[in-house]
Amino acid sequence: MENEKRKEFLDRLTSTINEISRKKFYEENKEESRQPLIGERVDGYKGFISDLGGEFLEIVENYNQSLQIAKLYELIGDVKLKARIKDFSSSSINSDKKELDDIFGVELVTATEFEKEVLMLFNHLAFNINKDKKYNKKNGYVAYHCMGDFAPNEKNLKERIERTVNGAKAKEYVYTKGDPNYRNKKNLVNIFPNLSEYISNSRNLNELTKVLSEMIEYMNVVKIPKDKIPVIEFHFFISEVEHEAIRGSASHSNYKKTNTKLIERYFQEGRLIRGINAPWKFTANKDGLQLQDFYDTLLENWPFLKDSIVKRRNEGQEIRDREISSKFDVLTASQLPFLRKYLKGNHEYAEEKKDEKWGLLKALIIAHRIDRTENGHELEDEISKIWTIGGNSK
Repeated sequence: MENEKRKEFLDRLTSTINEISRKKFYEENKEESRQPLIGERVDGYKGFISDLGGEFLEIVENYNQSLQIAKLYELIGDVKLKARIKDFSSSSINSDKKELDDIFGVELVTATEFEKEVLMLFNHLAFNINKDKKYNKKNGYVAYHCMGDFAPNEKNLKERIERTVNGAKAKEYVYTKGDPNYRNKKNLVNIFPNLSEYISNSRNLNELTKVLSEMIEYMNVVKIPKDKIPVIEFHFFISEVEHEAIRGSASHSNYKKTNTKLIERYFQEGRLIRGINAPWKFTANKDGLQLQDFYDTLLENWPFLKDSIVKRRNEGQEIRDREISSKFDVLTASQLPFLRKYLKGNHEYAEEKKDEKWGLLKALIIAHRIDRTENGHELEDEISKIWTIGGNSK
């Protein structure tokens, strides 16, 4: 009986996916050039994450251990490191119209500007930086962003440090785009003002070179084929800016176009799901990376959910939320094996049901996009008949 129900469900699931794809095709192909179908875009997202996600987290794990070296030499103090893998919905509606170039990201929060510059310099030595910019906005967001691919290089290190510190410049974005005084032309500014003064002392330069050399040597332990190296987006800011970046005027939900009513409703219905419409986020300590608490991820993305989360905790709904989150974590990990070591508990991932689970996950991704206006309750009802909370994860 169960197999018959499952077969009937999958048949209807396939027709539902095809119908959604057809509708989306006509919406996205009003222009002459054919755009990828929504289903094709989901498959492409999965392939991209599957090909590069494991390598990304391996790089971040070693980056985190390199920070421990800098701490040991007291070059830096405590640093918060977070890594994130964007969900399909966020990557699909990125306001900057980027495609997959910022799927993988790292955030580094230091106590001082000097420490921030040390880590920015480390990035310039361990990665090929192909894009960077400096923010100094009125909303309190002061930060340095850069993107690059992994390429640690120990050659001529002292000379490269001097050349980079004294010569590197970036465009500085002072205004927010909503500001009537927003300028299209950005000023070029030095990005290492504190380090420039610091290394003018030859003794400081030698000590800095020694520490960075050990850090890069540790990064060189990672051996990744060139076609498997992901482009990574890095954000650097100090702890004083962190509040504004998470819950203040520069928070994610403030600078992104966020449908607050939809997010609130999805949260209440248990439909904010990692990988589908919420990011995978990891925190770090001396022991390595850990998957961030799901509620913490939601609060960082959407601070306006705070009161609702407190209310659900008081009403005893937190257990249900975590069960749903855990269930979908396992479902996603059935497709992306590199995630499995970060999940708590013992789970089995039966290969004979892998395609079936991808059909389910793909349908959920399509039905639960943040920019989607249709409800999708019917599809979720069908899913819940078979994939119940507490069921077998095989």
